[in-house]
Amino acid sequence: MNSFLYQTPEELILAIEKNDRQSYVVFTSVAMVKELAGKFDERVILCSTSGEFTPKGFRDPAITGFSYDPGNVEVVELLYPPAKGLKTLKKAYEKVKHNKNAFTFLLCDGLSAMEESIITTFFFTDPQFKIIGGSAGDNLNFKETSIYIGSKKVHSVALFFNAKTRTQLIKENLYGPCGKKMLVTEADPIKRIVKTFNHQPASVEYARMLGVNVSELEKYFMSNPLGKSADDDIYIASPMKINSDRSITFYAQIIPNTFVDVLELKNHPEVINDTISQVEFRPSFVLSINCILRSLYFIENKSWRNVDAELLSICKNQTGFVSYGEQYFKNHFNQTMVLLLVE
Repeated sequence: MNSFLYQTPEELILAIEKNDRQSYVVFTSVAMVKELAGKFDERVILCSTSGEFTPKGFRDPAITGFSYDPGNVEVVELLYPPAKGLKTLKKAYEKVKHNKNAFTFLLCDGLSAMEESIITTFFFTDPQFKIIGGSAGDNLNFKETSIYIGSKKVHSVALFFNAKTRTQLIKENLYGPCGKKMLVTEADPIKRIVKTFNHQPASVEYARMLGVNVSELEKYFMSNPLGKSADDDIYIASPMKINSDRSITFYAQIIPNTFVDVLELKNHPEVINDTISQVEFRPSFVLSINCILRSLYFIENKSWRNVDAELLSICKNQTGFVSYGEQYFKNHFNQTMVLLLVE
Protein backbone atom coordinates (compact mmCIF):
# COMPACT_ATOMS: atom_id res chain seq x y z
CA MET A 1 0.00 0.00 0.00
CA ASN A 2 1.52 3.27 -1.14
CA SER A 3 0.24 6.78 -0.56
CA PHE A 4 0.33 9.52 -3.20
CA LEU A 5 -0.19 13.26 -3.54
CA TYR A 6 -1.00 15.04 -6.80
CA GLN A 7 -1.73 18.66 -7.59
CA THR A 8 -3.88 18.19 -10.69
CA PRO A 9 -6.32 15.55 -11.97
CA GLU A 10 -4.13 15.12 -15.05
CA GLU A 11 -1.22 13.98 -12.86
CA LEU A 12 -3.44 11.38 -11.17
CA ILE A 13 -4.88 10.11 -14.44
CA LEU A 14 -1.42 9.74 -15.98
CA ALA A 15 -0.07 7.90 -12.92
CA ILE A 16 -2.95 5.42 -12.91
CA GLU A 17 -2.67 4.83 -16.66
CA LYS A 18 1.03 4.01 -16.25
CA ASN A 19 0.41 1.41 -13.54
CA ASP A 20 -2.56 -0.74 -14.51
CA ARG A 21 -1.61 -3.57 -12.12
CA GLN A 22 -2.64 -1.60 -9.04
CA SER A 23 -5.99 -0.45 -7.71
CA TYR A 24 -6.55 2.93 -6.05
CA VAL A 25 -8.56 4.77 -3.41
CA VAL A 26 -8.63 8.54 -4.01
CA PHE A 27 -9.57 11.21 -1.46
CA THR A 28 -10.35 14.69 -2.75
CA SER A 29 -12.96 17.46 -2.88
CA VAL A 30 -16.51 17.04 -4.23
CA ALA A 31 -15.66 19.22 -7.23
CA MET A 32 -12.60 17.12 -8.06
CA VAL A 33 -14.51 13.85 -7.63
CA LYS A 34 -17.07 15.08 -10.14
CA GLU A 35 -14.30 16.04 -12.55
CA LEU A 36 -12.65 12.63 -12.20
CA ALA A 37 -15.88 10.58 -12.30
CA GLY A 38 -16.08 8.55 -15.48
CA LYS A 39 -12.34 8.72 -16.11
CA PHE A 40 -11.56 5.32 -14.54
CA ASP A 41 -12.68 1.72 -14.45
CA GLU A 42 -13.64 -0.14 -11.28
CA ARG A 43 -9.97 -0.31 -10.17
CA VAL A 44 -10.40 3.22 -8.82
CA ILE A 45 -12.58 4.32 -5.90
CA LEU A 46 -13.24 8.03 -5.45
CA CYS A 47 -14.38 9.56 -2.15
CA SER A 48 -15.25 13.19 -1.49
CA THR A 49 -13.86 14.76 1.68
CA SER A 50 -13.69 17.88 3.83
CA GLY A 51 -9.91 18.04 3.67
CA GLU A 52 -7.14 15.54 3.05
CA PHE A 53 -4.23 14.11 4.99
CA THR A 54 -1.28 13.55 2.69
CA PRO A 55 2.35 12.35 2.85
CA LYS A 56 3.12 16.01 3.55
CA GLY A 57 0.44 16.51 6.19
CA PHE A 58 -2.97 18.19 6.15
CA ARG A 59 -4.02 19.85 2.90
CA ASP A 60 -7.30 21.34 1.67
CA PRO A 61 -7.76 20.85 -1.18
CA ALA A 62 -5.51 18.04 -2.40
CA ILE A 63 -5.63 14.82 -4.40
CA THR A 64 -4.35 12.00 -2.24
CA GLY A 65 -5.04 8.36 -1.42
CA PHE A 66 -3.29 5.03 -1.78
CA SER A 67 -2.64 2.22 -4.22
CA TYR A 68 -2.97 -1.46 -3.37
CA ASP A 69 -2.62 -4.93 -4.83
CA PRO A 70 -6.12 -5.93 -6.03
CA GLY A 71 -5.25 -9.61 -5.61
CA ASN A 72 -5.56 -9.25 -1.84
CA VAL A 73 -8.70 -7.10 -1.72
CA GLU A 74 -12.41 -7.57 -2.42
CA VAL A 75 -14.53 -4.48 -3.07
CA VAL A 76 -18.19 -4.69 -2.02
CA GLU A 77 -20.74 -2.03 -2.89
CA LEU A 78 -22.94 -1.25 0.11
CA LEU A 79 -26.52 -0.90 -1.00
CA TYR A 80 -29.32 1.26 0.40
CA PRO A 81 -30.60 0.09 2.80
CA PRO A 82 -27.41 -1.76 3.83
CA ALA A 83 -29.20 -5.03 4.70
CA LYS A 84 -29.85 -5.59 0.99
CA GLY A 85 -26.17 -6.43 0.53
CA LEU A 86 -25.89 -8.79 3.52
CA LYS A 87 -25.27 -11.93 1.44
CA THR A 88 -22.39 -10.31 -0.47
CA LEU A 89 -20.82 -8.97 2.73
CA LYS A 90 -20.94 -12.39 4.38
CA LYS A 91 -19.32 -13.98 1.34
CA ALA A 92 -16.45 -11.47 1.36
CA TYR A 93 -15.96 -11.89 5.12
CA GLU A 94 -15.76 -15.69 4.83
CA LYS A 95 -12.62 -15.30 2.71
CA VAL A 96 -10.72 -13.33 5.36
CA LYS A 97 -12.25 -14.25 8.73
CA HIS A 98 -9.43 -16.62 9.72
CA ASN A 99 -6.73 -14.00 9.04
CA LYS A 100 -6.06 -11.98 12.20
CA ASN A 101 -4.40 -9.29 10.06
CA ALA A 102 -7.41 -8.82 7.77
CA PHE A 103 -9.51 -5.66 7.98
CA THR A 104 -12.39 -3.87 6.31
CA PHE A 105 -12.12 -0.26 5.18
CA LEU A 106 -15.50 1.50 5.01
CA LEU A 107 -16.37 4.60 3.03
CA CYS A 108 -19.87 5.72 4.01
CA ASP A 109 -22.19 8.36 2.64
CA GLY A 110 -21.86 11.24 5.05
CA LEU A 111 -25.30 12.80 4.73
CA SER A 112 -27.87 9.99 4.95
CA ALA A 113 -27.27 9.20 8.66
CA MET A 114 -26.95 5.49 7.81
CA GLU A 115 -23.58 4.74 9.41
CA GLU A 116 -25.09 2.87 12.37
CA SER A 117 -27.19 0.80 9.97
CA ILE A 118 -24.07 -0.03 7.95
CA ILE A 119 -22.12 -1.04 11.05
CA THR A 120 -25.04 -3.15 12.28
CA THR A 121 -24.93 -5.08 9.00
CA PHE A 122 -21.58 -6.49 10.17
CA PHE A 123 -23.25 -8.25 13.11
CA PHE A 124 -21.98 -11.61 11.87
CA THR A 125 -18.29 -10.70 12.12
CA ASP A 126 -16.07 -11.60 15.06
CA PRO A 127 -15.91 -8.75 17.65
CA GLN A 128 -12.13 -8.57 17.13
CA PHE A 129 -12.37 -8.30 13.33
CA LYS A 130 -10.87 -4.94 12.39
CA ILE A 131 -13.18 -2.36 10.80
CA ILE A 132 -12.05 1.20 10.12
CA GLY A 133 -14.01 3.78 8.20
CA GLY A 134 -14.90 7.36 7.49
CA SER A 135 -17.98 9.18 6.25
CA ALA A 136 -17.55 11.10 2.99
CA GLY A 137 -17.69 14.90 3.31
CA ASP A 138 -18.36 17.97 1.19
CA ASN A 139 -16.47 20.77 2.97
CA LEU A 140 -19.38 21.71 5.25
CA ASN A 141 -21.84 22.40 2.43
CA PHE A 142 -23.99 19.47 3.62
CA LYS A 143 -25.54 19.12 0.16
CA GLU A 144 -23.89 16.18 -1.61
CA THR A 145 -21.15 13.72 -0.80
CA SER A 146 -19.81 11.44 -3.53
CA ILE A 147 -18.38 7.92 -3.61
CA TYR A 148 -17.62 6.17 -6.91
CA ILE A 149 -16.49 2.69 -7.84
CA GLY A 150 -15.07 3.40 -11.26
CA SER A 151 -17.73 5.37 -13.14
CA LYS A 152 -20.59 4.15 -10.90
CA LYS A 153 -21.80 6.40 -8.12
CA VAL A 154 -22.58 4.31 -5.03
CA HIS A 155 -24.05 4.93 -1.60
CA SER A 156 -21.15 3.39 0.35
CA VAL A 157 -18.42 0.78 -0.12
CA ALA A 158 -16.50 -1.80 1.92
CA LEU A 159 -13.01 -3.02 1.01
CA PHE A 160 -11.98 -6.34 2.56
CA PHE A 161 -8.17 -6.47 2.82
CA ASN A 162 -6.61 -9.91 3.25
CA ALA A 163 -3.44 -8.38 4.71
CA LYS A 164 -0.27 -10.49 4.83
CA THR A 165 1.52 -8.54 7.57
CA ARG A 166 0.45 -7.29 10.98
CA THR A 167 -2.20 -4.58 11.21
CA GLN A 168 -3.37 -2.40 14.09
CA LEU A 169 -6.21 0.04 14.72
CA ILE A 170 -5.82 3.00 17.08
CA LYS A 171 -8.48 5.48 18.20
CA GLU A 172 -7.71 8.95 19.55
CA ASN A 173 -9.96 11.67 20.87
CA LEU A 174 -9.09 14.96 22.52
CA TYR A 175 -11.83 14.82 25.12
CA GLY A 176 -12.46 13.16 28.47
CA PRO A 177 -15.26 13.14 31.06
CA CYS A 178 -15.51 16.23 33.24
CA GLY A 179 -17.44 14.43 35.99
CA LYS A 180 -20.95 15.35 34.86
CA LYS A 181 -23.41 12.74 33.58
CA MET A 182 -26.91 12.95 32.12
CA LEU A 183 -29.55 10.25 31.71
CA VAL A 184 -31.13 10.09 28.27
CA THR A 185 -34.81 9.98 29.21
CA GLU A 186 -36.38 10.42 25.75
CA ALA A 187 -34.73 10.05 22.36
CA ASP A 188 -35.29 9.00 18.75
CA PRO A 189 -32.10 7.11 17.81
CA ILE A 190 -33.09 6.70 14.15
CA LYS A 191 -33.30 10.47 13.70
CA ARG A 192 -30.37 10.99 16.11
CA ILE A 193 -32.51 13.33 18.23
CA VAL A 194 -32.42 13.55 22.02
CA LYS A 195 -35.58 15.13 23.40
CA THR A 196 -34.86 15.09 27.13
CA PHE A 197 -31.97 14.61 29.54
CA ASN A 198 -32.88 13.94 33.18
CA HIS A 199 -36.55 14.45 32.20
CA GLN A 200 -35.78 18.04 31.17
CA PRO A 201 -35.68 19.50 27.63
CA ALA A 202 -32.36 18.37 26.20
CA SER A 203 -30.90 21.79 25.42
CA VAL A 204 -32.02 23.23 28.77
CA GLU A 205 -30.39 20.43 30.80
CA TYR A 206 -27.24 20.36 28.65
CA ALA A 207 -26.80 24.12 29.16
CA ARG A 208 -27.43 23.78 32.91
CA MET A 209 -24.71 21.14 33.16
CA LEU A 210 -22.26 23.54 31.51
CA GLY A 211 -23.43 26.54 33.53
CA VAL A 212 -24.36 28.57 30.44
CA ASN A 213 -27.52 30.03 28.94
CA VAL A 214 -29.39 27.95 26.37
CA SER A 215 -28.92 30.79 23.88
CA GLU A 216 -25.14 30.26 24.16
CA LEU A 217 -25.13 26.45 24.17
CA GLU A 218 -24.22 25.92 20.51
CA LYS A 219 -20.96 27.80 21.11
CA TYR A 220 -19.92 24.93 23.41
CA PHE A 221 -20.78 22.06 21.08
CA MET A 222 -17.20 21.72 19.82
CA SER A 223 -15.50 22.03 23.20
CA ASN A 224 -18.00 20.00 25.24
CA PRO A 225 -19.52 17.16 23.20
CA LEU A 226 -21.09 14.11 24.85
CA GLY A 227 -19.50 10.73 25.40
CA LYS A 228 -21.04 7.26 25.30
CA SER A 229 -19.29 4.63 27.43
CA ALA A 230 -18.70 1.14 26.02
CA ASP A 231 -16.04 -1.49 26.69
CA ASP A 232 -14.29 0.81 29.21
CA ASP A 233 -13.89 3.49 26.54
CA ILE A 234 -15.56 6.75 25.51
CA TYR A 235 -17.16 7.23 22.08
CA ILE A 236 -18.06 10.81 21.17
CA ALA A 237 -21.47 11.93 19.91
CA SER A 238 -21.27 15.49 18.63
CA PRO A 239 -24.32 17.76 18.83
CA MET A 240 -25.38 19.22 15.49
CA LYS A 241 -28.15 21.70 16.29
CA ILE A 242 -30.83 22.76 18.75
CA ASN A 243 -34.33 22.22 17.40
CA SER A 244 -37.39 24.44 17.88
CA ASP A 245 -38.80 22.10 20.56
CA ARG A 246 -35.54 22.41 22.56
CA SER A 247 -34.43 18.91 21.57
CA ILE A 248 -30.94 18.38 20.08
CA THR A 249 -29.95 16.61 16.87
CA PHE A 250 -26.61 14.77 17.00
CA TYR A 251 -24.19 13.41 14.41
CA ALA A 252 -24.40 9.93 15.97
CA GLN A 253 -27.11 7.91 17.66
CA ILE A 254 -27.75 8.21 21.39
CA ILE A 255 -29.87 5.48 22.94
CA PRO A 256 -32.69 6.13 25.47
CA ASN A 257 -32.21 5.02 29.09
CA THR A 258 -28.43 5.31 28.92
CA PHE A 259 -26.07 7.70 30.63
CA VAL A 260 -23.83 10.11 28.69
CA ASP A 261 -20.81 12.02 29.96
CA VAL A 262 -20.28 15.71 29.36
CA LEU A 263 -16.76 15.92 27.93
CA GLU A 264 -14.00 18.51 28.08
CA LEU A 265 -10.74 19.00 26.22
CA LYS A 266 -7.68 17.14 27.46
CA ASN A 267 -4.05 18.18 27.01
CA HIS A 268 -3.36 17.56 23.33
CA PRO A 269 0.45 16.94 23.54
CA GLU A 270 -0.22 14.31 26.19
CA VAL A 271 -2.96 12.73 24.06
CA ILE A 272 -0.79 12.46 20.93
CA ASN A 273 2.11 11.06 22.96
CA ASP A 274 -0.22 8.41 24.33
CA THR A 275 -1.38 7.59 20.81
CA ILE A 276 2.17 7.14 19.52
CA SER A 277 3.02 4.97 22.54
CA GLN A 278 0.30 2.53 21.45
CA VAL A 279 2.03 1.72 18.14
CA GLU A 280 3.03 -1.96 18.36
CA PHE A 281 5.39 -2.22 15.37
CA ARG A 282 7.16 -0.17 12.74
CA PRO A 283 4.49 0.49 10.08
CA SER A 284 5.13 0.69 6.36
CA PHE A 285 1.77 2.43 5.76
CA VAL A 286 -0.66 4.49 7.83
CA LEU A 287 -4.23 5.52 7.02
CA SER A 288 -5.67 8.31 9.18
CA ILE A 289 -9.25 9.58 9.35
CA ASN A 290 -9.97 12.80 11.25
CA CYS A 291 -13.42 14.18 12.06
CA ILE A 292 -14.37 17.53 10.52
CA LEU A 293 -14.99 19.01 14.00
CA ARG A 294 -11.54 17.90 15.09
CA SER A 295 -10.04 19.49 11.98
CA LEU A 296 -11.92 22.74 12.60
CA TYR A 297 -10.49 22.81 16.12
CA PHE A 298 -6.96 22.35 14.75
CA ILE A 299 -7.53 25.09 12.15
CA GLU A 300 -8.93 27.49 14.75
CA ASN A 301 -5.99 26.86 17.08
CA LYS A 302 -3.39 26.75 14.29
CA SER A 303 -2.23 23.34 15.46
CA TRP A 304 -2.48 21.21 12.30
CA ARG A 305 1.26 21.69 11.70
CA ASN A 306 2.06 20.10 15.07
CA VAL A 307 -0.39 17.28 14.39
CA ASP A 308 1.25 16.71 10.99
CA ALA A 309 4.68 16.36 12.59
CA GLU A 310 3.49 13.89 15.20
CA LEU A 311 1.54 11.69 12.77
CA LEU A 312 4.25 11.66 10.11
CA SER A 313 6.80 10.68 12.75
CA ILE A 314 5.02 7.31 12.83
CA CYS A 315 5.41 6.77 9.08
CA LYS A 316 5.95 8.99 6.03
CA ASN A 317 3.93 6.69 3.77
CA GLN A 318 0.62 8.06 5.02
CA THR A 319 -2.69 9.28 3.66
CA GLY A 320 -6.24 9.89 4.86
CA PHE A 321 -9.06 12.40 4.93
CA VAL A 322 -11.29 14.64 7.02
CA SER A 323 -14.65 12.96 7.50
CA TYR A 324 -18.23 13.53 8.66
CA GLY A 325 -17.93 10.63 11.11
CA GLU A 326 -15.63 7.76 11.99
CA GLN A 327 -16.09 4.00 12.25
CA TYR A 328 -13.95 1.82 14.50
CA PHE A 329 -14.71 -1.88 14.89
CA LYS A 330 -18.51 -1.84 15.33
CA ASN A 331 -18.92 1.76 16.48
CA HIS A 332 -19.78 5.03 14.75
CA PHE A 333 -18.86 8.30 16.48
CA ASN A 334 -17.53 11.84 15.95
CA GLN A 335 -14.71 14.25 16.86
CA THR A 336 -12.19 11.41 16.78
CA MET A 337 -9.18 10.21 14.81
CA VAL A 338 -8.88 6.57 13.80
CA LEU A 339 -5.64 5.10 12.48
CA LEU A 340 -4.86 1.95 10.53
CA LEU A 341 -1.24 0.79 10.70
CA VAL A 342 0.16 -1.85 8.34
CA GLU A 343 3.52 -3.45 9.14
